[in-house]
Amino acid sequence: MRLLELLRTPPPVHAFTAAEAQLVYGRLGGRRDALARVERAPLERDWFKLGPVGLLQVDRQALASSLAALVRQIERAPKEASFVAPNAWVKSVVIDAEALPRQRDEAEDVVRWRLKKLLPCRPEDVRLDYIPGGEHGRMLVVLALDRPLVAVEETFAAAGIQLGRIEPAALALTALLPPSAIPILLAAVEDLSLALVVLTEGKPVLLRNKPLPADPERAERFIVRELGRTLAHAREQEGLSGPVEVWLAAGNPDCVAEVERWADTQNGVRVNVLAVGAGRVPATLGVQDVRLWSLLGTAWAGAL
Repeated sequence: MRLLELLRTPPPVHAFTAAEAQLVYGRLGGRRDALARVERAPLERDWFKLGPVGLLQVDRQALASSLAALVRQIERAPKEASFVAPNAWVKSVVIDAEALPRQRDEAEDVVRWRLKKLLPCRPEDVRLDYIPGGEHGRMLVVLALDRPLVAVEETFAAAGIQLGRIEPAALALTALLPPSAIPILLAAVEDLSLALVVLTEGKPVLLRNKPLPADPERAERFIVRELGRTLAHAREQEGLSGPVEVWLAAGNPDCVAEVERWADTQNGVRVNVLAVGAGRVPATLGVQDVRLWSLLGTAWAGAL
């Protein structure tokens, strides 16, 4: 995944994202601060399968068919693009890693060795990136099985598109957050899933993904409960103290109101609703705002 390495150079202006039933394309405009074009194509609902380590299997034919339809709409396939993956495709682990070798390959070997007892598969079978910056040498590791990711990359390559940056939607959204001197808890609600990211000094230190109940009222209560649990865990394990900013990326006003009521019962918790600003994301029928925002986040070069 190489999240930090890829952040050092401007990513492509083209990006794709996929969910259960659609493949979506977005392209940045000349100023790189807004999506100038968005297109979508239907995708078979069960085109991927999940396992204990996130993405397990991909239906190449279903993905290729949807991608071909999408390329016909945009008329010319981009040579390079980023890809925003569903949050459920990845797993995250926090490990103790106070000192790592400076060389990337050597450091990655150490990280894989420390993952041996934490994964239900061989560490050699996963693609990973690690994000230093946690309390007391703790490190966030984001990983996924390599083989199904290769299947996705090869499907795009067959259409003439080289995928570079691949990241989960929740981490793509963090690029849209304003700089903050205090810790941030980002909650992203999309379809029937909740993703939670804790950031300190601008770096993710905790990443969680939870399926949501289908019933809206139960889902709202679940979101509030998980916010409380995640905040308590972060305060205990990451040494968070003092005020915390909660940023909520959700299109449901009822969900926002429920989270604000919860925040009123907490000490030092302030709720902000994530919005990208007028004109930065075109209204696209059938595509949730949060999904479009993640496209903007992964393709954005840093000028919001």
